[in-house]
Amino acid sequence: MHLPRCWFGVDVIATLLREEIFIHSAGGQRVARPLRRVASRLGFDRQGEDLFTAVVRDALAGPAVDRVRAEGGLECHTHWIKAPDDTSVGLIVWLAAAPVQIRPVYNSWILDLHKVATRSGGDNLGLIGSDRLPGEERPIRDLLRHTNPEDAGEFLSLYYGARTGKEGAYTEAFWSVRPGDDWVHFWSSTNLVGSADSGRATVYGLTAQLRDRELDTRLGTLVRYTNATLLMVDAQNKVTVTATGELAPALEDEQLLEQVLAQIDTDRVLAATSDSVVEQTIAIEGDQFRAAAFSVTNARKHIDGPVAILLVPARTD
Repeated sequence: MHLPRCWFGVDVIATLLREEIFIHSAGGQRVARPLRRVASRLGFDRQGEDLFTAVVRDALAGPAVDRVRAEGGLECHTHWIKAPDDTSVGLIVWLAAAPVQIRPVYNSWILDLHKVATRSGGDNLGLIGSDRLPGEERPIRDLLRHTNPEDAGEFLSLYYGARTGKEGAYTEAFWSVRPGDDWVHFWSSTNLVGSADSGRATVYGLTAQLRDRELDTRLGTLVRYTNATLLMVDAQNKVTVTATGELAPALEDEQLLEQVLAQIDTDRVLAATSDSVVEQTIAIEGDQFRAAAFSVTNARKHIDGPVAILLVPARTD
């Protein structure tokens, strides 16, 4: 019998919705596939797959309590990741011989589609550079405060997919934050429970910390070296998903943020061609800023509506 020597993240909600074991991640890396489709690629033989399936189904049938067992030369460790409402979203499993490797870090969250706010839980919320407490609700831009700007479009696509999807819709995003000197990398997936159309939908997220990933930081470099501020906006609902750069701390003030958005012609941006930039001058607290707005439509995911707004102080000479 062959069992891979790594931790597996089982997406509990996807498993319940699909009625088959859905592997979120293996060794802290994205899988996002039913076990039956990837078992051999992950290193299971038939007996190993059957034993792993039995362990997971046994855990799902019982109370959501972390357990450690040793039998027949195998270590079996199960660790639960719960959302702030106590819903189980992740079952993290080691089923192999010792020594047991360090367990990857997983966090959970619930996305409120109407408020565009999240509540978080899991292993380590401090990784994102926020002082939020477990279960504390904050705007999604707080979650993404230190995000690499190039990743914001992906996360916004995740939000759009959840907002427009049917029950069971599965969306995902890679993203990285730099709250200090070093980058911290994540992969997040969500499951939509309930109907978005009825307003009774709940979006549960499961995030794994990645060891590394390639980063495109061109937009972040532009923001950093031009004294600029970048907003990523759900243009259809006039909601800011991320705020990065010089004015980001000030724009935590909701009224000031609304004042900025009220001056941006996002309808014109959405109507423009995909490679067009709409430029205008706006006033913020009496100071003039040049605003360049452009669509970041994700054609691969058929998402329409995300808009990037780049703010730069206007020259006064």
